[in-house]
Amino acid sequence: MSDSRYILVIADDSPEMEIALEYACARSKKTSRKIIIATFIEPLDVLTTQGVTEIMKNEAREEAENLLQKAASHVKNKTGEIPSLALREGETITELKKLLEEEEKINVLVLAANSDPKNKESNMIINSLVSQEIANLRVPVMIVPGNFSKDHIALIT
Repeated sequence: MSDSRYILVIADDSPEMEIALEYACARSKKTSRKIIIATFIEPLDVLTTQGVTEIMKNEAREEAENLLQKAASHVKNKTGEIPSLALREGETITELKKLLEEEEKINVLVLAANSDPKNKESNMIINSLVSQEIANLRVPVMIVPGNFSKDHIALIT
């Protein structure tokens, strides 16, 4: 990577991802930071034949690559810059921490919090980071409320 400072955003299939990307793009434009988009492929926990497992892995990789491309397209449209992409295989929090340690130019992680109190699943990364890992991170974590509009983001960045 170059001498630039980077904002890391996690690409997943949550509705909040677009809010995190929107915030990261606005901050990128104001601070001249580049954006890295990462996604993670969790290990498969299935008992099946090797052929079926391989098909499942390939499908997971294809889905992850599609998420990255969708997010990269959003960033390119908003900032005019092509983001760096990172696809990691392994347990999400473990791989996220490894990525933060390996990529020393990352100086902030932007996440968007789920705004639906009934859906606890999409806040898994935030819950894990805040409750168990925050003291072990070398970068601040910016948590943007997932119900922010694009207009509101523009006002606060």
